Amino acid sequence: MDCDVKEIKRDRTNEKGAAVVMALLISFLLLVASAGLLMESSMNTQNVTDLTAEQQAYNAAESGIQSAVNVLRGNVVPSPLIDSSKPATDPANKINFVKALKLSSSNLSGDTSTVPRLSRWMSYHSTYTDRVPISPSTYTPNAGYAYTLSLSDPDHTGSIVSYTTTGKFNDHDTGNASQITYGNGANKLILTYTPASVTDLDCTLAPVDTNWGTFTLQVVGNGAQIAAFNRFEIYIHMTKPYDISRSIRGYIETNSSPYTTPPKIIFDAQTFTLAGSVMTLGFGWGSPTNQTIIGPPQRYGYEANMQVGANVVTGNMTSPEPTRLLMTSIGYGPRGAVKKLEAIIQKDFFNGLSAPATLTLVGPTTTASPNPATSFTFNPGSSTVSVYSGDDAVSTDIIPPIGTINDANLDTVEGSVDGQPPHPFNGTVIGSPSNVSDEMPDWLMNPTKLDATVRSLYNVAAASGRYFANGVQPTTFGNNTTGQGITFCDGNCEFTGQGGGIMVVTGKLTLKGNFSFNGLVIVTGQAGVDRNGGGNGTIQGNMVVAPYVNSSVLPVSNPVGSTFLAPQYDLSGGGNSTIQYNSASLAAGLVAVSNFVLGVVEK
Repeated sequence: MDCDVKEIKRDRTNEKGAAVVMALLISFLLLVASAGLLMESSMNTQNVTDLTAEQQAYNAAESGIQSAVNVLRGNVVPSPLIDSSKPATDPANKINFVKALKLSSSNLSGDTSTVPRLSRWMSYHSTYTDRVPISPSTYTPNAGYAYTLSLSDPDHTGSIVSYTTTGKFNDHDTGNASQITYGNGANKLILTYTPASVTDLDCTLAPVDTNWGTFTLQVVGNGAQIAAFNRFEIYIHMTKPYDISRSIRGYIETNSSPYTTPPKIIFDAQTFTLAGSVMTLGFGWGSPTNQTIIGPPQRYGYEANMQVGANVVTGNMTSPEPTRLLMTSIGYGPRGAVKKLEAIIQKDFFNGLSAPATLTLVGPTTTASPNPATSFTFNPGSSTVSVYSGDDAVSTDIIPPIGTINDANLDTVEGSVDGQPPHPFNGTVIGSPSNVSDEMPDWLMNPTKLDATVRSLYNVAAASGRYFANGVQPTTFGNNTTGQGITFCDGNCEFTGQGGGIMVVTGKLTLKGNFSFNGLVIVTGQAGVDRNGGGNGTIQGNMVVAPYVNSSVLPVSNPVGSTFLAPQYDLSGGGNSTIQYNSASLAAGLVAVSNFVLGVVEK
């Protein structure tokens, strides 16, 4: 049977335009995806740009720290000078931590900033006055790089000082070191020292008047003769802001008839420096002047007339110097990028405390087993033009030209410079050799502390290519003109020619022929210092002879001894020599290990 098949067609009239809708939806999705991709790309570009700007701001902040360190190392002349009556090289115009923190010396006179920021030493922008541009001529905030600085004292050293004093006479009454009686019975001179105690002396507006005790002179009857110079010492123990000490030394002079006339007094110097604090003597009695009194022994100092009754040792004192600075550097980059860094700056490895004498001889009179058996040797040389001077070449300070840490060694030194056998001396001593045991800085207190300092200097020298192993002789010894550089001889060393900065010798130092050195010399070897041959030799700064067991830094496994060995200093080899204290040479020499960054943190 045939069946008819009919085609059934669906009416799709109402579906007209669906393809267009689908095309639009797909196009929209593609558009959104494209927009997202473009946005992501744009944001990534923006992020990369911002990251670059932030890195540039960070670099600018670091540049600020390094620029400030360069100023603190004395490589920038202040403009204008702090004291225009003196040359730029004068200490009055040299930077230190006190001047860096004080608004009147750190900043320009017209600077309205309330924080020290070294505007006297750095060129802040004339328009954007809060910052130092790295490219001044083209600087704009949106496209340039700059930094701003502020300095503070992290240890709050401040300007408040407290101290006590004690005094003693070398020749004194039995049982009373602070009093000496000349004569007896009805005719006597009695001289007594009364100590001072000063609490919270405000040195903010330095210098501030103060005193260091009183000499009281009593005349009984016709008085009495003072037949010999009597050495005295005023021991100043600062308790705030530091726990450190300094001695004011001098002599009670001889007198002549009539013995009722008060004797004169002579101090080793008019000024004394303690941790950056300058103490200047100035009396209400007498008219003190610098005098040279030829011995033997030879004495040089600040002389004044005493009076019957109270003689107050008056003067003034400036603020001590901090040993650390907190430096904040804000770096500015393009597109408003800002980075803030803080750094702690350490003054130097020695915390600003140099050796207490021009030639400092550290150690006992003798050493025996288990240490190498040694005896103290001091031969100052026999040349008529040999000079040992504590007279600072650049200030009014006069420190002991030769210092020991015990009276027995001091007796040997004084006997030698007075021309007594076995080492006749024909030269000149400016200042008075002294026992400086009460003034030893922390780094010279014992072999362990000295060894730690020596090893720190070794690290600097090794990083600078200036370490010389035992048996390797240096061909250069730093810059004699600038007094800068570091030379580390880990063993015996022979020095001739010129040099400067810091020289460390862990063996024997032989001075030979003509030589000249400006800076600090540290000798820790058992054989000490020896002079060989003729010629003219000069050392300006400080020399420290402090021998101890295993002073070589390599190998590091050998322990140092608990006590120093007896020092050796022998210039019998001939030649002329001069060793003079020079605080400027010493400061220049410490540049290699001064004002270094202890650490940096990003805020």
